[in-house]
Amino acid sequence: MTPIATIFSIGLMFRDNKYHLVRLDFGENLRHINYANTEHSVVIYGSHAHFNAPSGKYSPKNVVPIGNISEFKNIKKIRDALIEFIDYTNIKKK
Repeated sequence: MTPIATIFSIGLMFRDNKYHLVRLDFGENLRHINYANTEHSVVIYGSHAHFNAPSGKYSPKNVVPIGNISEFKNIKKIRDALIEFIDYTNIKKK
């Protein structure tokens, strides 16, 4: 379950090929299907992370629940999520 009462995403996407290096989707009511259209499909509920994934809504991709990523599982505020994301992705000022 997501500790944040709203829905939002934070991510890094390559513009040339529209692939997300990483995208974090926060929200209690989110639903994603891993291994879609296979006998191994599994539904992931709540906040989740996409790694090296295509950006298209209907492109098959798998996600990791946010609760499985220690840096993000106790986030309470959007501001904290952004600060932790910047640290997690090693974004630095020039």
